[in-house]
Amino acid sequence: MSAKARVGIVRVAGWIRLDSKTNDVEPPYDREITLIINNIDRLQMLGFLRPQEISLLHQTRDLVMAHIMPIAVSGRGYDQALRYADEVEENLARISDVAAVHRREVKEKAEFKRTLRRRYFAFVLILVVLISGAILITQNAEFEKRRNGYVRSVALLHSHMTRSRIAALRLFLDYFNDQRSPAPEMLRAALEAVKELEAINSGLVRIVNSERDAHTEALGELLQGIRVPLDTEIGLEIESNAKYLQVSAIQVHLIVEELVNNAVTAVAGKQTKQITIRARLLNRHFSFANKLLIQVADRGGGMTSDILDKAATPFFSTRAGSHVGLGLTSCIEMVKAMQGKVKIDSTPGVGTVVSVLLPLNQR
Repeated sequence: MSAKARVGIVRVAGWIRLDSKTNDVEPPYDREITLIINNIDRLQMLGFLRPQEISLLHQTRDLVMAHIMPIAVSGRGYDQALRYADEVEENLARISDVAAVHRREVKEKAEFKRTLRRRYFAFVLILVVLISGAILITQNAEFEKRRNGYVRSVALLHSHMTRSRIAALRLFLDYFNDQRSPAPEMLRAALEAVKELEAINSGLVRIVNSERDAHTEALGELLQGIRVPLDTEIGLEIESNAKYLQVSAIQVHLIVEELVNNAVTAVAGKQTKQITIRARLLNRHFSFANKLLIQVADRGGGMTSDILDKAATPFFSTRAGSHVGLGLTSCIEMVKAMQGKVKIDSTPGVGTVVSVLLPLNQR
């Protein structure tokens, strides 16, 4: 606005000089001077001007109205109008300098704010990276702790399940060395012990490999692949939201297989041998991830509170050492390694329900 007013007053001064010498053409003084006054009035509304600059604008406006505007009406007084036109231009130049300083200050403040925002965002980003790093370190430490516990559990399981078979083979070899001709029943027992050791080793290899096997499978297909004896009925109740859910194939299969084997043993003495596998997706509105619930229910004899308290104890079994599966203790440890939970509900004479809750954001 100050620049436009200066251009306007320079233009008026040029017209005055030309008109004073020629008197041939009358320039549009009235329109140009009106524009100058309008620009001066708009300058007075700027909030950054100090009282002295506002006073200077008032004086400038008065000069235009009193000494320059009359030439637009009378066409006389060119020399006097020229003197005041120079003063008006000088005043407007001072206002322009003030406006330029203000624009520079505004630009510097804006640049300072941008720099401050960039530094703030950089600080926040660094803080987020540090916090994320601390969280990852903590999670890795917790994972290693769970993994070490899992490995110890597998080692104890291997020791427990192989001890009795090795003792049986040692007795057989001692007897063979003494007698040179072992009894058929001892030979069969030795061969059975060898088969059981092979089954145990194969199962343990599957357990260890499950830690790094990334193979996934639809939950519905995985549960349909669980096998039970021909005289046992197995029912699947898989909700639609969980049927096609991709899960860690080996780990989930090992867990469910062990729970089903336990259920098969529980219903062995029943007239109707029935086992049910249920699966559904739990929507947690106040959690970061949904959870998968898998339940294995049987209508066996159930467990008393004393047996239930010992069910997850290492080496505890009600099957006299004949079981060569994963084992409930290692089953629970594997679920914990997957950051899940296991819950056992059992009522004597009614049956048992084992619930496995797995987070879907973990393998």
